[in-house]
Amino acid sequence: MVQRQDSTPFTPQFDSLVQEQLEKWKVPGVTISVVHGSSTYAKAYGFAVLPDKEMTLDSLFTTCSTTKAFTAAAVSMAIDDSIKSPSPLTWDTPIASLIRDDFVLADDHATVNTTLEDALSHRSGLPGHIYAMVGAYPDESLRDAVRKLRHLPLAYPPRTTFDYCNHMFMVVSHVLEKIAGEPLGEILKKRIWDPLNMKDTYFSVQDVKRCPSTSPRLVQGYTWVPEKGSYVAEPHMNYAPTTGTGAIVSNVLDYAKWLRALIYQAGPISREGHAAVVQPRSVISNDEQDTVYPPAPYHLYALGWFVDTYQGQHLYWHSGGWPGFGIMVGFIPELHFGFAIMGNTQRARNAQLELYLYLIDTLLGVSGNERAQFVAKMTKRMNGIAEMNSESINDSKKRLFHSIPAMPIPHSLPLDGYTGAYRHSGYGVITLRVENGHLYSDLSDRVEAMTIQLEHAVGEFFVAKISTHSLSQCFKAEFYVDSTATARKVGMELEPALGDKMIWFERCL
Repeated sequence: MVQRQDSTPFTPQFDSLVQEQLEKWKVPGVTISVVHGSSTYAKAYGFAVLPDKEMTLDSLFTTCSTTKAFTAAAVSMAIDDSIKSPSPLTWDTPIASLIRDDFVLADDHATVNTTLEDALSHRSGLPGHIYAMVGAYPDESLRDAVRKLRHLPLAYPPRTTFDYCNHMFMVVSHVLEKIAGEPLGEILKKRIWDPLNMKDTYFSVQDVKRCPSTSPRLVQGYTWVPEKGSYVAEPHMNYAPTTGTGAIVSNVLDYAKWLRALIYQAGPISREGHAAVVQPRSVISNDEQDTVYPPAPYHLYALGWFVDTYQGQHLYWHSGGWPGFGIMVGFIPELHFGFAIMGNTQRARNAQLELYLYLIDTLLGVSGNERAQFVAKMTKRMNGIAEMNSESINDSKKRLFHSIPAMPIPHSLPLDGYTGAYRHSGYGVITLRVENGHLYSDLSDRVEAMTIQLEHAVGEFFVAKISTHSLSQCFKAEFYVDSTATARKVGMELEPALGDKMIWFERCL
């Protein structure tokens, strides 16, 4: 039995569940909006800034990857605009035909054949290469970010495998700006936000921070650090090319207006555009790293939207995550139902998953047995990932190197023989020095401030521990030392989709 449209979803039971989830996943606060039929409901919980600044309905969040749906919608409008032109734009238009000089991939076939649809559905063959993004310089231009993709290894042939890739949404952002002759933020404001009366939505968190009318409402993001038993404040995203992959700043009230347009296939997007952006294009198999997908044997991806079936209903959704922020947005057109949930830790997405599944179950009047079983499994997965992220270097050695002898082969050079600057054209420059008996690189000037510490394992192999101020990950690393006893390059297994293939940084100083 479907819940009446005039029944608020924010019951005492739901309020209790929210508080339970905030404590379980260590989230200071969330704001929630729910669209159901002609009604919109919204409520704020917890804190926007610790220790005591409360969340409000107009609290502003970096909405991260939920930006992608707006980018896909903007492409649909560009396609509609070009119908009567001599060379109309389509989803199958090769990107290289639009930005020929700037768009080059590591493989000629992929360069020539990758289309707008491939880029927007994460099936270009280019994997995530997340450290190429977070290790970039904040003021890098969008064009430069696109041009360096030629230096990033592909993991798959085009159109064969789903691999979530922020870089390709930057490519599409560059395409849209070239077509329109103006920044993507201006395109979205004129074509989507203004027509939908989304007057509290912006395209740069740095601009929001500088504006006296919006800065006080900007939520502070956090990460819970178990070892400290406290929250650590996270810096706001600061990467100019983020644009169409994750630049939007908004609140749940404005997102409710966006959801209503999607649910009812209303303007300014055409009916054809609405249909296109939710049409599945890629298949995603389940794996043990999935912590924000709803329960299903497999998942689909359209253009800026995941597509699933939950309780027999078509669910379109997308999450967004960045250190300090977790966002979840979704809608079920057949039920005229949608939700936007914004929280101020990245793990808020796990709380949000439990909350929106509860809302759907309550709406449909079904028991929560399936949800409870799924949540238990998801919680176990998430805790396992958290343990991996807090793994010690010694434990990492055992995982990465299965058979290190009791007396490991020493490295061939003194540690200072490995120092210096090393460069990868896609990942940037790392400069190694010796600090406290270890090789060390300070990358505090990058998009996400981090350090790299290299600890010897065996021979020329090391463990590379990459740390932000709240999280760390360990990777296998190796130096190549030539016949003149010079360390010529250092490699690290930074991209999981490449298996044991390393990203090699060559000595440049």
